[in-house]
Amino acid sequence: MTPMTPITLLFLVVSLAAAREYTDEDIASFPKLFHLDEYERCLARTDGLYCLGTFELTPATVPHPTYDLMKAYSEESYRHFNRTLIHRGYCLNLRCPLDLVTSYNASRLFERCADHYSQRSDLRASLRTLHYCRTHADFITRKPETSAEHILKQVLYALFLANLVGTIYDTYVAETAERKKNKLITAFSIPSNWRRLTFIREGGDPRQTALIPMEGVRVMALGFTTYAHASVFHFVFYTVNPEILEQVSQRIDGIILSDGTSLIQAFMMMSCFLTAYNLLIYSQKQELGIHLLPLCILKRVVRITPVHLLIVGYGATWWMYSRDGPLVSTTIGLESAACKTKFWSHFFFVNNIIDPSNFCVAPSWFLPVNMHMYIVACTFTLLLWRRRSFALRLYTVLFVASCVMTGAISYVRKYKAMTFIATPEKIHKIFRDTPSFTEFYVSSWGALPACFVGLIFAHILFELDERKIKVCDFKWFVYLHYAGFPLLFLWSLTGMFARTHESAFFMAVYIAFDRPFYCVLMAIGLLGLFHVDGPIRSFFCWDGWRSLGRMSLTVMLLHWCINSTIGARPMAFSTSVLDVFVDWSATHVLTYACAVPITVLVEFPMQKFLEALFF
Repeated sequence: MTPMTPITLLFLVVSLAAAREYTDEDIASFPKLFHLDEYERCLARTDGLYCLGTFELTPATVPHPTYDLMKAYSEESYRHFNRTLIHRGYCLNLRCPLDLVTSYNASRLFERCADHYSQRSDLRASLRTLHYCRTHADFITRKPETSAEHILKQVLYALFLANLVGTIYDTYVAETAERKKNKLITAFSIPSNWRRLTFIREGGDPRQTALIPMEGVRVMALGFTTYAHASVFHFVFYTVNPEILEQVSQRIDGIILSDGTSLIQAFMMMSCFLTAYNLLIYSQKQELGIHLLPLCILKRVVRITPVHLLIVGYGATWWMYSRDGPLVSTTIGLESAACKTKFWSHFFFVNNIIDPSNFCVAPSWFLPVNMHMYIVACTFTLLLWRRRSFALRLYTVLFVASCVMTGAISYVRKYKAMTFIATPEKIHKIFRDTPSFTEFYVSSWGALPACFVGLIFAHILFELDERKIKVCDFKWFVYLHYAGFPLLFLWSLTGMFARTHESAFFMAVYIAFDRPFYCVLMAIGLLGLFHVDGPIRSFFCWDGWRSLGRMSLTVMLLHWCINSTIGARPMAFSTSVLDVFVDWSATHVLTYACAVPITVLVEFPMQKFLEALFF
């Protein structure tokens, strides 16, 4: 892997050198890509009229050198926004000249205003997409409470009351040998759930203790995920210097971030690994069988559903009111509407199958895929736990077969790798109109290779434990362990090499093995953490990772809501690496601050309550 790096960088340099470079003067001659007038000030006036839309530019006269330059610039879509489309939010009553106010048709007036300003650059603007036109009356009118909002409010009241009663009961009612405390009530004890969040287990099964570093890896990986999403929101909302974002997609850090779905597949792999490994350990105490599958699924549903539905419910109701501004309805509003129409698909974990391009809380696609892979992992383990040697060979064959299947489907359907579809325009739309993302990357069948890597990893580790083999005794593996995590980043940079190849066959092969090989590298790195004592293991064994890791489910879903609320600024804003970092830091801090009460007051108590009820 290491010798490939200079070659990879060389390909990047060659590809960039082959592309035309545009000067600051060239870009300054283009009309602004994004513009927003003051929203609240506009609609505070009784005659206020605010419209948001997208316009297509054409030359008013030909030849038009600037338009030709814009056209050429836009054709390099892999690294540039389409500059022949401009996005405008205009306060029409303040911006439009009096001589244009000749029609009461708001969309027509909006188009004429935009066209008026475009004529200064000898361009014509035609309305391509009208997002909305709002008046002062629309702005000040308060919508009545919906039934969904009422239900969510009652659910939160019930949870608050349950936690109050459970805490009082657990604190003041003594438990005796003759009378045990009611588990359904004590499930909502705040002190008890707080101890569960902060508890650091010592001792226990050494095989389970060896897995402690995985919590640190998961938290760190989640941090990279939230950073990538913070970057995405700078593409989604309106910026005054979008050329900075265009440069990001060509930098090394941009290439790594564009390969983010590989990291999500690593989460899938770790989940399937833990499922199979824990079942194999449990098989030494009690025989397994396929009859246990419904029980396993029910426990998983109990684990995931309460927080999942709470955040989707928030998305369907109060999320829209978290901020006001011109872009709220076109960003948060789209997902909020999806939360309303697709709520039951979330309940049954099929939201990545039903209308996948219309997503509610975008990262929630991870949960149905995770659930489906969990069922696959459970089924195979419960059926083959006695025949582990055969199972290992079978999983290897299925892993290769699933990779080939992924490549074949990608070839037929013309899917592209993430490094190809992570273009400024597609990121701006959060890939809603990109089949490679909505049909492949969020699909369950696309995660099968990661699932089988997790199963193989679980069986290898279990066999090493059974035979008391320590891989730290092999120097070559120790070296591989220390190189493992750097290799993960280097593998992500192969996207630079992939971008130099356009053939359908190469694309299919790259898609087939890109994410699976990333999961293999992650599995090797984790095996080293479990067996090799050293500074890396010490870092990931920090006690604080365990408490943070217990909030991962809430953080995975909630950070998207908080990040979008932060990003929905009322004006176009400046962007830079520092601005992205600040937004990510604010999102991270606020997300974990909100995740603590959600975990203690909702996730843990509902898990314990449902487990006491069903089991």
